[in-house]
Amino acid sequence: MKLNPEYRMFDTNMFMQLRAALEGISPPAGMEMLDLSIGEPQLSGGPLLTDSVVAHNGNWQFYPKVPGTPAFIDAVCGYIGRRWPAAAGLARLRAQILPVPGTREPLALLGGLVCNTKPDAVALVTNPFYHAWRAGALASGAEITFIDSHKTNDFIPDLSLIAPDMLHRTTLMYLCSPTNPQGSIMDLEYLRHALSLARRHDFLLIMDECYADIWRGDRAPAGMLEAAASLAEGDEDPLRNLVVVNSLSKRSSAAGLRAGFIIGDASVIAQYGKIVANGGSLVPTPLLAVAADLYADDRHVEEIRAHYDESFAIARHHLGIDPPPGGFFLWLEVGDDVAFVRQLMAEQGVRALPGQFMGAPGAGSNPAAGFVRLALVHDHPKIEDAMSRVARHWRQDEQKMV
Repeated sequence: MKLNPEYRMFDTNMFMQLRAALEGISPPAGMEMLDLSIGEPQLSGGPLLTDSVVAHNGNWQFYPKVPGTPAFIDAVCGYIGRRWPAAAGLARLRAQILPVPGTREPLALLGGLVCNTKPDAVALVTNPFYHAWRAGALASGAEITFIDSHKTNDFIPDLSLIAPDMLHRTTLMYLCSPTNPQGSIMDLEYLRHALSLARRHDFLLIMDECYADIWRGDRAPAGMLEAAASLAEGDEDPLRNLVVVNSLSKRSSAAGLRAGFIIGDASVIAQYGKIVANGGSLVPTPLLAVAADLYADDRHVEEIRAHYDESFAIARHHLGIDPPPGGFFLWLEVGDDVAFVRQLMAEQGVRALPGQFMGAPGAGSNPAAGFVRLALVHDHPKIEDAMSRVARHWRQDEQKMV
């Protein structure tokens, strides 16, 4: 039986490539393997999460509803108003908010909404990329075009390099801030410019804000909802041409809860609701109640941020490098990233992800090659152990290149 040949793209999933690269390689005898290859929080979400799960453990007999519950929408509106005060007025757009089972599914499904909307269409995907962005671009039916992010531009795509004729053909663009994997943060002017381009050239801008609540320092980074609010004067739909995707996976160390929300363009949200009503995943009502409790609380998020701050302080002590402004990944420049990861496993028992597995040749060479992604998601004793091992190998590797 023949299958869709375009799905062969998924054979290059970064974790499949990693398994192949490490096949037959084991940690040294007697050394515990430390896995820093996946961005899965190992820190518990704390008593608020567990107590809420117990408190709302009922009503499992009912089907979940596409619009969610009033309590969940209330909690999301409150969160938006606290997190981005300049965008508090957007919370009145209650019908333009839907619950989603994490970010991966909407990131992939939203691409289908713009399929067959322009001739010779282009889908723009930030490079390096999260695999769901590429899946959404594939679903759009457009030509996938990568917009590179380089060290020279603080790992943020330079939108000025996109030719006007390509923007005119664009149906879809994926951006992410803080960026995955580098942890860079897009400022408000950048976000305003990106949304203005989407409106000028009439394409859908999908903003992945999965890491929006994980940052360093005292000042919260800007978000796309602030940018939309600043451009909203006189606009019938202040979220026109935009969808923002948010989840509790990183914010609340609740990746297994599979709960978050999307907010955006009224026509897009209405159409997305029809898609999930016919074949998508819905968040069970008891879990939406848990999610509402988490979105209504900021204290536990402050504790999670403090944990990651200490994790990066440990990394700085061992590696002598500055932490990224956002996220929980360390994007380490190493030279030959695949060789580095293979040797790191064989000699130090640490599993990491070669950067090039997250990227593709865009305007030239793969912009992610030469870097390694390390997820600082464990408790501090394990981070201490892992960073000391990485530092030993990193220094040895640097000496070999001198």
